[in-house]
Amino acid sequence: MELRVPSRNAPVIADVDVCVAGGGPAGLGAALAAAREGASVCLLERHGFLGGNFTAASVGTICGLYVASDGGFDYVTRGIAEEVAHALQTAGAAAGPVPFKGSAVLLYVPWAAKRLFDRLVAEEPAVTLFLHALVADVVRDGDRLDAVIVATKRGPQAVRARAFVDATGDADLIVHAGAPWTMGDPGQRQFASMQFFLQHVDTAALVAAGPDALTKAIAEHGEHLSRDSGALLPTFRPGEVIGAMTRVRAPDGGPLDVTDVAQATFGELEGRRLAEEAAAFVVGHVPGCAEAFLADTAPVLGVRETRRAVGEYVLTGDDVSGLARFDDAVAAGAWPREYHVVGRGTEYVALPAGGWYQIPFRALRPGGLANVFVAGRCLSADHDALASTRVMAPSMAIGQAAGTAAALHGRGELAVDALQASLTAHGAFLG
Repeated sequence: MELRVPSRNAPVIADVDVCVAGGGPAGLGAALAAAREGASVCLLERHGFLGGNFTAASVGTICGLYVASDGGFDYVTRGIAEEVAHALQTAGAAAGPVPFKGSAVLLYVPWAAKRLFDRLVAEEPAVTLFLHALVADVVRDGDRLDAVIVATKRGPQAVRARAFVDATGDADLIVHAGAPWTMGDPGQRQFASMQFFLQHVDTAALVAAGPDALTKAIAEHGEHLSRDSGALLPTFRPGEVIGAMTRVRAPDGGPLDVTDVAQATFGELEGRRLAEEAAAFVVGHVPGCAEAFLADTAPVLGVRETRRAVGEYVLTGDDVSGLARFDDAVAAGAWPREYHVVGRGTEYVALPAGGWYQIPFRALRPGGLANVFVAGRCLSADHDALASTRVMAPSMAIGQAAGTAAALHGRGELAVDALQASLTAHGAFLG
């Protein structure tokens, strides 16, 4: 059964050079980059705060910042990603690099990231931010977008722009525009997770027990849990850790499709149930946690994979593992291919030691749309490449490239050499 929805006029609430849809790591990188390139920018975010998985999913670790080098770690995602990392560390709200799976992560405080992103956007006078602005449709004119329609309490409203960045995580602009996209079957899609916060933890005892204490406890007593491994991540606030221990499945046991409102609703409820179960397990079986309690879950599920664009080039898992180089490179990555796909386990496919791959500009250009660029999980990549590029630091670096490209496009100056020169001038590492 279908109902015909009456047509309505949508007031134009912004008319800018660049519209960035989605305020997660990729969208933040895109908006800041476009503004610093001289464009007027409108940034749209569906939540009441910026950060996406950085904040709303409370991941607790920034993955993909580093590449192993001479017994230590160097930044492979520089530019805005490095700027964010340094700002958090300077504020005492991040620590690292912490070695992990041949690479390293940066532990951080989600609250501190939330306020940092507020400030970064507020300090850019060329950026107009609209929170609580859910992308609902687009207006397309031939091979170009003319406007994004957002759902608000006052009904549909429009943002017009000369160029657009789809950083929605779910390729919403691409889908609404009728451009090519894919999601993959359930066997080719990653599971979501729900993070949770434990307080009143004896963190000294937890650290003394070592990182294997949780894995050992799960192996001995946790066969009922949704994952066979996980982590308890210090937030640097006394007695508090973030639990990363859940795998949220759809009712049929497969990965969720959170673009379906029924599955998204089920996933949020199931995620909180699994978080409660995992927290109770930690309190009962992990050293230093006997007096702890579940304080809260993340505001939303942490989603790893849904829809993505099919662009001028589709980055592949072989490109990632083969440390591919491209003449039109606009970003680099070095995170292993990380899979949350089968059973209760997590699989990591390491890159060659000290190696990194490049991401081509063509993978940021969706098919059939001349003035739209994609970033973050929307990248034109296959399932295996996305297993590496989807994490937060490369998403931010790709966002910086997309935002810069959109700004150059808006003033008729987009060429690969000009884009690469601008990115390099603003501190990005291209290889």
